[in-house]
Amino acid sequence: MKEFSPVASFKKFVKERSRDDEEHIRLLVFMTGSSLMIVLMLLHLIGFVGLELPVLRTISWLTVLITLTVIMLYLNRWISLVQAISTYSIIAQMMESIRIVYLVIIRPPDYETVVIGNQIGSYTILLYLVLGFVPRASFYVLGMSLGTLFFAAFYGSGAIGPQFVLLFSVLSISTCLLSAVSQRDVRDIQQENKNWQVFQTNILRALHITQEELDAFLELCSDRKPHEKYEPLLFGLLDDQKKHNLLRAMEKLQKKEEAERQDFAQKFPTLSGVELEVCRLVALGKPVSEIAIVTGKSISNISTVRGNIRKKLGLDRGTDLRAFLVEDEKVKKSKASNGDKKQKPAR
Repeated sequence: MKEFSPVASFKKFVKERSRDDEEHIRLLVFMTGSSLMIVLMLLHLIGFVGLELPVLRTISWLTVLITLTVIMLYLNRWISLVQAISTYSIIAQMMESIRIVYLVIIRPPDYETVVIGNQIGSYTILLYLVLGFVPRASFYVLGMSLGTLFFAAFYGSGAIGPQFVLLFSVLSISTCLLSAVSQRDVRDIQQENKNWQVFQTNILRALHITQEELDAFLELCSDRKPHEKYEPLLFGLLDDQKKHNLLRAMEKLQKKEEAERQDFAQKFPTLSGVELEVCRLVALGKPVSEIAIVTGKSISNISTVRGNIRKKLGLDRGTDLRAFLVEDEKVKKSKASNGDKKQKPAR
């Protein structure tokens, strides 16, 4: 019999309710915010925080009941997670606004402190919406929060000072703007991820390979010593047909590269094997950094080899090595082409 594990059950619940990372964060925000709201309202009902006024206690009861109702609607999948957070946040802000307006109108003893505490609660609701990437609802909450804030500041003698009004206005507006920007960026990231997944799927289908084969192949290509780790992994994943295709492609590439090296060897017999390989890569337009990766040598070592090549070929400082190699190859091909034309019999 399996033992009950709260952590395992919680992870299972989150996994079942979350389609992606964004949904995962949103669910955690909703659970944390709603739980905190219930705890704070219950603390008020038992007289631990706030003022013990009948109207305020009624508002706390209503807030608890509404929050529990929204949670139950979500758990029974009657509303989506975004609808749950939006509904909960808007109703919670309405309750906070009613509470603040009531306190400012009747002005019980020490009501100013309670008003400021409730205004902090309003900002917390807005902050949860931003953390949960919930669209549009943050603007509704911002409007109610600022309206209540200005009412508390300018009604009668004012329960909140102008400095506090300015501070909370700037914080609330900047937080709401941050919400809009973050939601846009999240959508862009999601679209990029979706496009990349589609592209990757198409590549795998076109090449008839699996994700594991592609990962092993990429690691094999990027590692300077792939044989130590990735060669057995890659070839262990490939079937006989794929191995045959890969080996045939490699043989063609090796023959082509060897032919290029032989061409340079015939023209420049004084160059060593390493120098011939560097000449071939330079002629292809490869930078020093890439040549170092391909040959498995350091950049300084490749620079030294290039210097030795220039000396053996008698090139001065003003002569570009690649331009010399490419031009020399063009001259050779041109001569070969002219020779073929001369040998061609006249009709």
